Amino acid sequence: MAKGVSRALQAGIRWYQRSISAGQPRRCRYQPTCSAYTFESIEVHGAIKGTLLSIWRLLRCNQWSKGGVDWVPEKGKWPTKPLGYKELIALREQQEHDHQADSHGDGHDA
Repeated sequence: MAKGVSRALQAGIRWYQRSISAGQPRRCRYQPTCSAYTFESIEVHGAIKGTLLSIWRLLRCNQWSKGGVDWVPEKGKWPTKPLGYKELIALREQQEHDHQADSHGDGHDA
């Protein structure tokens, strides 16, 4: 039954994205958008916690917010502070560095 509730909520989100949101200018201050965040949070955390996370996100998405990158937390975790532009660039650079080290070997024997 819980999966059914989650699927129904997600169907409502998809309807909103295609019917209402698609015809309006983007207003969300976060990436991913609030509706995409809501869809994913329900997918990852289920209907109850996903809805709570979504409400918290919607309350933070306003004209006084800087916005930023705010990913859905991993299953079993709660949200952290959204990443600003500089933090996101630093994270991407670290991920690229880690990826290059993994693909070229780091000079250490396992």
